[in-house]
Amino acid sequence: MDINKVHNVDCLNYINTIPDNFIDLVIVDPPYGDNSGYGRKNKTILNNESEEINYKFLKVIYNKMKNDTSLYLFTNHKFAFQLKNFALENKFNYRMLCIMVKNNIGMGYGFRNQYELCLVLEKGKAKYNLNNFSNVWKMKHVNHDDNSHPHQKEYDIIRKIILHSSKENNIVFDGFMGSFSTAIASYKEKRYFIGCELDAKWHKLGQQKLNQIMNQTTLF
Repeated sequence: MDINKVHNVDCLNYINTIPDNFIDLVIVDPPYGDNSGYGRKNKTILNNESEEINYKFLKVIYNKMKNDTSLYLFTNHKFAFQLKNFALENKFNYRMLCIMVKNNIGMGYGFRNQYELCLVLEKGKAKYNLNNFSNVWKMKHVNHDDNSHPHQKEYDIIRKIILHSSKENNIVFDGFMGSFSTAIASYKEKRYFIGCELDAKWHKLGQQKLNQIMNQTTLF
């Protein structure tokens, strides 16, 4: 099993190679399925035509998680409750719906969007480490440019999830690695990571950032 590596492949295929009961924490930010471009540059994300990829992912990841572990699934208001119901129908337990309040207000008519959601699902009864972990997250401003992923989340949010829901030397999986924040945060916090990113552009840019971090220090 390749540890501390992000593969430029479809995670739905790669997951089949992961042993059952192997992963300690899952953090994923899949395409939401709203078939839209993002930001003034109208960036796009692969497989964003519908929310179907979220259901396919939940179907295959459950058996790969260890018992009593958690899965964080970022989504939006359009699909959060459908995904929750689907997860409950497919063995997961529902723990929490977290709200991520963004620093900037998005585009829109009538209601301009300023938040995203994150479903916290569990296989069994997960254990948590922090006693001050809120279900409302304030996201610092992310400066976007040509090389920033349109779904990029603020690094410290990912880091806190990892600290809250895993221990040192645990294995963290992210099947939609995007900006590689999960890989970088896992490495810095002395967790192992496994990941996938289908889009070659984002994989190349993310790998460059990850290589720079891993070359600066050796944690394992």
